[in-house]
Amino acid sequence: MALNMSWQLALAVLVPVIAGAELDKSAGTSHLYTFIGLAIAVLVSAVVMWRAMQTANNLPVPKLSAAQKRAIQKQYEEDDD
Repeated sequence: MALNMSWQLALAVLVPVIAGAELDKSAGTSHLYTFIGLAIAVLVSAVVMWRAMQTANNLPVPKLSAAQKRAIQKQYEEDDD
């Protein structure tokens, strides 16, 4: 899941910023389209992160038995000593 989010974030940032820089070169503007591309990149990155959070929140959480909970608690108590 982290790898999936990583490449999506890379594309979400690189494509609009590079496209904006190329548009600035061809139009002869002074970083206008680069900043517009950066703003689009921020918005798309927020959407990618939101979707990743929603996916992570929908993952099943394993249920522990009472014996497993006691064993974990005992291990924590031993680690504290």
